[in-house]
Amino acid sequence: MGKDRLVAFTDAVLAIVITILVMDLRLPLQPTPAALWALRESFFAYGVSFFWIGAMWIILHNQWHRAKRITTRVAWHTILMLFFFSLLPYVTRFAGDNLMSMFALSIYWAVSLLATVNFMAQGYALGYYNRDDLEFLASARVLNHWMWVDLGVNIAGLGLAVLLRYPPVLMVVSFVGALIPSVVIRHLNREYES
Repeated sequence: MGKDRLVAFTDAVLAIVITILVMDLRLPLQPTPAALWALRESFFAYGVSFFWIGAMWIILHNQWHRAKRITTRVAWHTILMLFFFSLLPYVTRFAGDNLMSMFALSIYWAVSLLATVNFMAQGYALGYYNRDDLEFLASARVLNHWMWVDLGVNIAGLGLAVLLRYPPVLMVVSFVGALIPSVVIRHLNREYES
């Protein structure tokens, strides 16, 4: 299976998800600063989701750039990952409308966590099927290490949100967790950036 179609499909789905995110933002009831300020929680949720998707896309770009072979297993892990990505507009709106609800933010957190877990499974499958490419394998090992850090940050964030009794921590840790590997990968792979 060639990677170009799967990469194009993934990029298209993520572009659609981002478009739905922004279309899901409500307009202020009146054209006033106060009415716009009343929607700040929705804009916060939108911003976190937008940049979380962006951070994950950067990591995906790194994986796909170096991979030479993909299989049906890799494709299915990608489909599962995209399933959870596609739920982001729904859970973002739910979280933005209920920013202080532990239940609403836990749903958001769970969806982002499941997308991350499927992303990791995809990365391990890519590493397995490209194991004869030592450069790819070295890059995949570094990425997999930092994806475990991402997962750890997310799990610790759940405990922190419960301890602080402040549900928005769950959204912030989802973003920070994804940001860590994307920044590390950027610095490790400068030669691949244009």
